Amino acid sequence: MKIKNIIALAALTLPLSAAAQTITFDTEDYASLGVYDTWEESPFRTGKLSGNVAVINNHLNQVDEQLGTAPNPSSKILAVQRSRFGSNTFGALVKLNETFELTPTTKYLHLMVNRPYAGRVMVVGLGKRRDRAGQSPMTEQFWAMTMSKIPANRWQDIVLPIKGNGGIDINSLVIIPDCESPHAYTADEMCYIDNIEINDNSQVRFSYEFYPTYFDKNANHTRNDRWTTSVAINAASAGTQSVTPPTNPKRAYSDMTSKVFLLKPGENVTTTFTYQGGWMHGYVYLDKNNNGKFDVTINDNGTLPTESDLMAYAYYKGKNSLGNTVSESASFLNPPAFTIPADMPEGFYRMRFKVDWDHQDAGGNPGPTNSLISNGGNIIDVMVNIHGDNCTVEQANRNGDVVAADGSALSGYKTPFGQPFTIKMKPEQGFEYAGIIVKHGYNLSGDSIVNDNVQWRKQRFPRRLFDETNHTFTIPAECMDGIVEIEGLFIENGTYVPEKEPERYETTLIKNGEFVDTTAWYTMQIGQSGYVLTNPGTATYMSLSLTEFDIENDAHLWCFIGNENVGYQIYNKQAGPTKVLAAPKQMLGTTGGSSYVVLKDADAVPSDYCATWRFLDSSDLGSSGPAYAYMYEDGNQAAAVNNRDGRLAFWSTGKDKGSTLRIFFAKKGQPTGIQGVVSKSEEKIYDLSGRRVTNPEKGVYVVGPQKRYIK
Repeated sequence: MKIKNIIALAALTLPLSAAAQTITFDTEDYASLGVYDTWEESPFRTGKLSGNVAVINNHLNQVDEQLGTAPNPSSKILAVQRSRFGSNTFGALVKLNETFELTPTTKYLHLMVNRPYAGRVMVVGLGKRRDRAGQSPMTEQFWAMTMSKIPANRWQDIVLPIKGNGGIDINSLVIIPDCESPHAYTADEMCYIDNIEINDNSQVRFSYEFYPTYFDKNANHTRNDRWTTSVAINAASAGTQSVTPPTNPKRAYSDMTSKVFLLKPGENVTTTFTYQGGWMHGYVYLDKNNNGKFDVTINDNGTLPTESDLMAYAYYKGKNSLGNTVSESASFLNPPAFTIPADMPEGFYRMRFKVDWDHQDAGGNPGPTNSLISNGGNIIDVMVNIHGDNCTVEQANRNGDVVAADGSALSGYKTPFGQPFTIKMKPEQGFEYAGIIVKHGYNLSGDSIVNDNVQWRKQRFPRRLFDETNHTFTIPAECMDGIVEIEGLFIENGTYVPEKEPERYETTLIKNGEFVDTTAWYTMQIGQSGYVLTNPGTATYMSLSLTEFDIENDAHLWCFIGNENVGYQIYNKQAGPTKVLAAPKQMLGTTGGSSYVVLKDADAVPSDYCATWRFLDSSDLGSSGPAYAYMYEDGNQAAAVNNRDGRLAFWSTGKDKGSTLRIFFAKKGQPTGIQGVVSKSEEKIYDLSGRRVTNPEKGVYVVGPQKRYIK
């Protein structure tokens, strides 16, 4: 699989509507250069050291393979030697040709930095207040620092918000390319700075990542009182569709692109944010040209031009996306409805939902006083399938044909979108088939992933799933999501070897009302804390409180009946074969939080309950394989079991660590040929070598004429 990589985010063409200074170092567009340290006892403040800083020829102007262009093609750059003898706020001092005012309105300081190791960057503004005649012009007036580490050994465009109370003139900038503690450094490394701009645009000029945020995407949410609990859209074609961000852990950014909303060109869409807290605003973005970024433009009257990827917003600078004047109160969290362009090509696109304060940038408000993180905002990314009424089905085969169930040829064949589709195999003479491979999605001849967005998938369906009488198979609805290409696996007659039924876990049987004596028993734990699944008895829910299992406690042991093809039934050893694990089919409460998983009578499972379970591999806990899995009801893959307030229920939107089960083999049942279980009080107990045992441990022994298991 080839991944097509990144493009320049803004192509270095930001508008300079509020530019106060632009320094490229290609000409002498600055007053003077030096070094500075905010530590008053620094040897660079006392005069013991002078520091090394100079404008040099740009030797770092190479084309970046990932960007496909040179991120910094300028002829000159500023070099500064990061000294071990300076503090963490030691950097290059750039005195400006002209001062600029630090105002209550946020401005954005842009600069490019290239440093030999990853870390954070800081800028300090030096100047003086106009109303304080005696104040030194070297007084520190603002400090701004990146929210996350920048990568090493490549140019990075940095945007820092700056603001003040007004009446403050900034005459110098201290660019601190490395604001980490220098105590562990063993060398004085060189760092490079270029292209300093100040304007009112918060977007980075280029980025190495798709769909960037101003903060680290792994940053934890910092507020317990404010949180986006869900986002829903409503459209005529698919009704209401919703997504709920995970809460363990809570992140300011949630990548939920495994969730796919369905929409059609030309239809009207409304958005509903459910938010705990107030005084925030909702924004919706759609990358309409699939270029890996959200291009945001807003007309002067507040409306949105057709080229803008901002589809709707509740509030920005006193207006909403219809251009109506609105207040900034909490009642304007939900934006006006918007329309999917009627001429939008069918395909997969990224959609972003943002709860933020008065900020149009898809990456979030960087502050400094109203940042998305400090205000308790959220960014949630999902995928959208813009689709028509039908799927187009093709086949590409030799030595046979794949046709529709009625015999129709599959060449531009149209079938309803999102509906199961039955095909039939027609091998040529001398051939048979081993199954099919279904390739489905959009742009099937291109890369499967474009700008981090999955465009198409492949899935193999083996012959054992086919109807052997009429050689038909029904392709599941989830594969019928766009363009569908079917490859028949035709092989020479007599070469097909039936595949073994796949088994995730060793399964068992119930005979004569009992588990067979070779039953394999497993323990099951859920989530990062490893809460043990136990027999809930007659309780209305399974309590999750224990984190240590006991393989000698039958309440902690579970077994499986079934296979990967038909699904699994799950039984508890203590409860016995008359009870089976089941749960409501309807996801009750918030995202399934009240749909409890319990034991029901195996021969009388209620019609509104499901007792067939399926599993998907999970790697969220750092390991993989059948022992680490998501468990969901048959037919409802979106709903995975989860720890909800100490009870085994569901999380019906997304899967993460909280939905990951650890399922480990515990022990085998009583071996065949052992006639029963006895206690240690029995007399004349012998081991299998014929030696008398007076104080036997647990295990198999000879008691009288028979083998017995002693517990």
